[in-house]
Amino acid sequence: MYLKATLQEINAVKILIFVCLGLILLGLGGYLYWMTTPMYSIQEAGIAVARHDLEAFEKRVDIEQFVDNLIEDLLMKPASTTPGLTVLQRSTGEEALAFAKGSLRAQLINKIRSSIGSSGQEGRYTSHQPNLGPDAAIARDMPKAKDLQGFFQAAGRELGRETGKLKNETYMRLTACARQQPKTITGKLLGSPPQIVGFQAKLLIDEYGFTKDTFRGVTGWKTIKDEKGYPRSIVGFKFNSPKAGKEITVDIGMYPNNSFGDWRVFRIENIPELMMALNEDYEYQVHSLMTCSLAGVTSQAVNDEMRGLTNRIKQQVDTDSILNKLKLRFK
Repeated sequence: MYLKATLQEINAVKILIFVCLGLILLGLGGYLYWMTTPMYSIQEAGIAVARHDLEAFEKRVDIEQFVDNLIEDLLMKPASTTPGLTVLQRSTGEEALAFAKGSLRAQLINKIRSSIGSSGQEGRYTSHQPNLGPDAAIARDMPKAKDLQGFFQAAGRELGRETGKLKNETYMRLTACARQQPKTITGKLLGSPPQIVGFQAKLLIDEYGFTKDTFRGVTGWKTIKDEKGYPRSIVGFKFNSPKAGKEITVDIGMYPNNSFGDWRVFRIENIPELMMALNEDYEYQVHSLMTCSLAGVTSQAVNDEMRGLTNRIKQQVDTDSILNKLKLRFK
């Protein structure tokens, strides 16, 4: 009788051990799964912010791509749809805006990094340097190579100067027009001195109510396929915005950094809806800015500059002799 009771107790202990092991494995499996979800990455990013751990934060947030996408959605895309521009104005405006983007990008990236922790890194900026040179239709009577070299060098220098001058003048008008709109997004981001752009961006975030004090929780997350078939997750963050006078949701886009679901934040998915909720007609702001900055860029103005350019080229080399041989004439 005693032996039978002992065996029953042993069996009960075995069952208890198996149940405990099962619960441990289930919990471990659940945690491992949790680590592959976007919400785990969001949690880790939040911990990194609290600890001022920039390296851990950048593991969960692609700061550079986030800023690139933000500028693209807020400025570059609206600028490309500005109505009433000539082909010349559109191309000149895009170059000037790209020049402005470089400075803005660097300032925003630096502001985010300095807010999280000191990294000693700066946003990378590579200005666009167009490689310009004149095209020539070569006739039968070819000039000497050294004459052509001098001609092309002089023409290339002058064309480069004119192109750079046009872009720089448009950029200066762009910033001047932005300063005339100090209360708009474009005015605060493009019209402010570079050293306070990051501060202005912080003021915008506070004004819109995207802060920890107005944060009302996560609405959930979903995983979709993008246009190329790659997985993307969208996580909704709800804020009580004083500017909008209601709760609004910011949809954060994330991509998997590896096959195990190490997700990284890389964009805001619903910029147009957010701007509408915040009563910010950002497209009109950008269109007005582009129209203002490009008002003086006309074909006649360019033709006048080109006449001055050809005169400067002629002063540097024996242009007439070379052009006679090439069967070309400056008009």
